[in-house]
Amino acid sequence: MRRSVLTVLVLVAVMAPPLSSPAGAHEHPNGSIDRVTPGAVRVETSAHVEITLFDDRSQLKQLTRTYDVPLGSGSGFTVSPDGIIVTATQAVTSGQDPGVYAANKIFAEYFKKDIPADFSKHTAGTGDLDFRLQACYPPRRSESTCISTVTPTVRVFPNTDPPSTDGLPASVLRAGDGPSAPTIVKLNKTDGNLPTVPLAGAFGQTKASDLMAFKNGRPATTNPPTTDTMHFDPAGSQTVLGEDRDKIGKLLSSGAVGGAIVDDTRSEVVALISGAPGDLKITTAQDIQKALTAAGVTARRGPVDVVFETALAQYHDRFYGLSIPVLQQVLKLRPDHAVAIEHLRNAQAWKGTSKEAKRPSESSSDGTSYFTAWTIGPAVLLVAALGAGFLFLRRPKPAPGGGVPPNLTVMDSGPRQVRTPPGGPSGSEPIWTPVASAAGRPQFAAAPREPSAGDRPEYCTQCGMRRGPAHRFCGYCGHPADI
Repeated sequence: MRRSVLTVLVLVAVMAPPLSSPAGAHEHPNGSIDRVTPGAVRVETSAHVEITLFDDRSQLKQLTRTYDVPLGSGSGFTVSPDGIIVTATQAVTSGQDPGVYAANKIFAEYFKKDIPADFSKHTAGTGDLDFRLQACYPPRRSESTCISTVTPTVRVFPNTDPPSTDGLPASVLRAGDGPSAPTIVKLNKTDGNLPTVPLAGAFGQTKASDLMAFKNGRPATTNPPTTDTMHFDPAGSQTVLGEDRDKIGKLLSSGAVGGAIVDDTRSEVVALISGAPGDLKITTAQDIQKALTAAGVTARRGPVDVVFETALAQYHDRFYGLSIPVLQQVLKLRPDHAVAIEHLRNAQAWKGTSKEAKRPSESSSDGTSYFTAWTIGPAVLLVAALGAGFLFLRRPKPAPGGGVPPNLTVMDSGPRQVRTPPGGPSGSEPIWTPVASAAGRPQFAAAPREPSAGDRPEYCTQCGMRRGPAHRFCGYCGHPADI
C-alpha cells in the first residue's frame, strides 16, 4: 500500500511542467555566503621585544630599548561564539626571529653603524665590534652582549560595524606544526556572543566554492570581507581549477592567507587556504577539526547565528517586510553585526517597492512564511511529492497501545531540525505540519497533537514565539530553549 502511494506521488511530480532556472541563476546560490561572512576576521601578530645591550670596553654601560616587530598577518574565521578563531600558521608567524631584528636595531643605534633593521644576521667589519654584534644575536650565551625578552602579541579584527580600530587581544591556544597547518587562537575577553561560521565536518565532494578573506588590510566599512569564486577539479580533490590558480595566488599575496573556503552547495566552511602564488595549500575541514580537538575546544554556533539565519530566509526570498523585525532582533543581540546592519538598511529601503516579492498567501502562526502549492511552482511540487512519499514510507508503525515510538526523527538534518519529543503522549498520532527551512522553503515535520507536560515548552519563554521541540535557541530572540 505504501509503495503504491509513493508511485502515485512520483507520477504527479514527473508530470509537473519542467523545472526552469530563475533569471540570473548560477552555480553559486544567492545568499549562501551570507551565512559565513559575519564570522570573517583579520589576524595580525607581532612581537614586543625588550632588549638590553651591554658595553664594558672602558666602563660598564647599558642601553635598553623596546620594539614592536611585525611577524605575520592574514585572514581567519570564528568557529565558536566565545571567540575561538581558526587561521593558517603562515598568517601568524613569518618564521623569523624578532630577537635578531631587535639586535640589529639597538646595535646600529648605539654604535652608529649602518646595520639593516631586518631579520638577517650581519657583520660589523672585523675585530672586537663584529664580535660584539655576533654576541648580541640570540640565542643567549655566557658571552652574550645583549639580553632580550620576546612577548608575542596577537590581535583580531572582526567583521563589525563600526570596525575595531585597535583589534581585540588574543592568545594562541595551539600553533600549527607547519605554515599550512591550522593555528587556533582565542580572544582574551569576549561577551560570548560572537557571530560564527558553519564549519563542515569534512571537505566532501566540493567543487563550486568561494574564498572568503580580508585581502586589503583591516576590516572597514569600505573594506568588507571579499568572496572570490574558485573551483576544484575534479570535485572532492584539492586541485584548484587551472583558470582560478593565478587569481587565488594574487589574493594570497594581498592578505587572503588563512581565508575560508566555502562550499556553495552546503554554505559551509570546508577548508582554509595558505601558500603563495604557484604553490597553493588547502587545509581541509578534517584537519581543522583535529586541530580544534587537540586545542581542547569545539566548533559550535550561537544564538546570534540562529536568529540571523531566520532573517536570511526571508531576506533572500525578497520578503523584506518580514525580514525587518528579525534583523532588528539580531542587532539587539549583536549591535555591531555588520552584515545584519547592511541587510536591514536594504530591507527598509526596498520594502513595498518593486524589489519586494509578493507577500505569501498564508503564514504559519509563528510568523514564518511559506508558499502555497499554487505559488511555489513545479519545483516545490516535485520536492513536496517526493518528500511526502519518503516520509510516508519512513513512517513507523505505532507502538503497542497506539503511542508514538520514542525519539522519532521526522526531519532531515537541515539548519533547523525538528523532531517529535521523546516519549510522546499515549494514544497520540503524529500530524504533518509545514515549517520553514533555512532557505525559506517549506519542509514538513511531524508534531504531536497534544504534547505531554514533560516536553519542552512549545513557545519561547522569553518572547512568546513558537519554537520547535529540538531547537536549542529561539529563532526570533535567541533565548536558550532550556531556560
